Amino acid sequence: MRVFRCENCQALVYFSSVQCVNCQARLGFMPEERSMGAFFVQEDGSLRRCVDSPMSWRRCNNAQSACACTWLVRSDDPEGQCLSCRLTATIPDQQSAENRQAWRDLESAKRNWLATVLDLHLPVLPRSADPERGLSFHFLRQTDASRPVLTGHAAGEITINAIESDPVERARSRLALMEPYRTLLGHFRHESGHYYWDLLIRSSLLIEPFRALFGDESIDYGEALNCHHEHGPTPGWESAYVSGYATMHPWEDWAETWAHYLHMVDLLNTARIWQISIGTIEDVRIEDPLPDHVPLSAEFVAMVREWTPLTLVANSLNRSLGHEDAYPFALPYLALRKIQFVHDVIKPFHPGTGALV
Repeated sequence: MRVFRCENCQALVYFSSVQCVNCQARLGFMPEERSMGAFFVQEDGSLRRCVDSPMSWRRCNNAQSACACTWLVRSDDPEGQCLSCRLTATIPDQQSAENRQAWRDLESAKRNWLATVLDLHLPVLPRSADPERGLSFHFLRQTDASRPVLTGHAAGEITINAIESDPVERARSRLALMEPYRTLLGHFRHESGHYYWDLLIRSSLLIEPFRALFGDESIDYGEALNCHHEHGPTPGWESAYVSGYATMHPWEDWAETWAHYLHMVDLLNTARIWQISIGTIEDVRIEDPLPDHVPLSAEFVAMVREWTPLTLVANSLNRSLGHEDAYPFALPYLALRKIQFVHDVIKPFHPGTGALV
């Protein structure tokens, strides 16, 4: 994730920081500016920014709640909550310490996901403001064995099982489902892919190019899900998909691909902010497409050549500390072609020449 410099003293501060350890200024993320502000607290509790600014800010109403929100709200905004918190419609019962910690972890992951979405200038509107096309999150914990809580998306409403905030339970699910990667942030990236498919692809001119790459999404989803659970991923999936789960249905292929693109964007941005320059590896093998396939664009190939060595270094660093690979994937040409499609869909939203900041 991104890092910043304190506006008051230029010390290094992090996306989740609430106070500068060097000058003690209060910190908060300003979603409209996509940056971290530094403030001093006035006697009346209001925030005075350390630099001149035409905008004034106040803490999100959830700053003192169990979720410990670190985002700010413009002083002229009638809403009490920040943009990220306004996306949350349901939280688990806060009477238990377990649920309070779960809410905190879920909101932290959501803010990380949302910061990337804002960097890409994608539309983000709470469902409370737009009941038809808005987005909302429901964080639920199962209390009745007969009514399981399933992580998923339906018409702009994303449900995430609060048990996913428990690293032990998450590791158990990862092993049971034979997944190489399972994180809270990954859930937000994947499920948001379903939402943006509805928003950007479903009724647009992109639907036919989508089908040409991902397949016909009109095939019965329930049958595809049952088939996947019974037989597992399509044999040989490694030659065309980002993951085994992506073979289940074109919608899941898109959501998995969308998530991988957000992985790519965030990793590249983080490396650039830290000024980490490994250099491109010219011999990074990008599988040659078949004669009837469209080649990858030069712009996207440049991204892949910058991104691939970063994943190799990240994996090597993890191994040196005794951890599993941070990015346990090897992407074939067809998977990269799908990721480029996501890049091309997002690119028009971003001012300038590309989707990366």
